Amino acid sequence: KGDSYVTPDSPSVLPSITNKTLMHLAAEMGMQVERRPVTVEEIADFDEVAACGTAVVITPVTRLVHNNEVTKLGNYDDQVGPRFSELYRNVRAIQNAEVEDRYGWTFDVME
Repeated sequence: KGDSYVTPDSPSVLPSITNKTLMHLAAEMGMQVERRPVTVEEIADFDEVAACGTAVVITPVTRLVHNNEVTKLGNYDDQVGPRFSELYRNVRAIQNAEVEDRYGWTFDVME
């Protein structure tokens, strides 16, 4: 919500490199980064909800089914919202060497 990047502190959420990357870049963008328990009720109030992973980097989550009840999530229908779009662009720019990798996350592969 607002300028926060919240990732659940849960054994069901893997400590992924992608999420660590997104948390790092979110903090650099001025977002408050939080790793804490998240309730089902709270998720419905988030402006943007997404899942992350190596293949997709970040993808929108627009509905949650809990106890046979469907809850619409986020404010951007079936699209990634503006903050997560910016995070995606920043990650991809580093991966594609379009911007300097100031973090040592990438390296050249030589033949």
